[in-house]
Amino acid sequence: MVPEAISFEAVRERFGKRTPRRQFLFERFQIVFNLLHGSGKVKHVYMFGSFPSAFHSPNDVDLFVVMAADFTTSGLSDEVLGVFTHDICRMRYNVDVFWITEAIGQEHIEAALDVFSRNRLQEPQGVLEVTR
Repeated sequence: MVPEAISFEAVRERFGKRTPRRQFLFERFQIVFNLLHGSGKVKHVYMFGSFPSAFHSPNDVDLFVVMAADFTTSGLSDEVLGVFTHDICRMRYNVDVFWITEAIGQEHIEAALDVFSRNRLQEPQGVLEVTR
């Protein structure tokens, strides 16, 4: 599976403007996206779920993030560490971040993308790679 690549600005235009809820979630996503990239170790940010869809009022933003093989959370500021701590990120930002390092191997990354390409009912859903 090869996710569609989309720029950060295109995410704003396509998914982050239509409703007040979408505007709020995009603002939260923007904070998380910037904090992730502030680590200097982001390789890929994939978005899936209801936010990059036609759904009128998504509950949150779902991200699958691949970090560099040598990434570690030790030494991160509390604010950045919160993005890599699932429950904290969800509560602070309404963003679910599922992350791994590329050391896991491409085969496992592709398997995870396959999982995220289906919703809870096992129906196909889009996965987008968000680029800067």
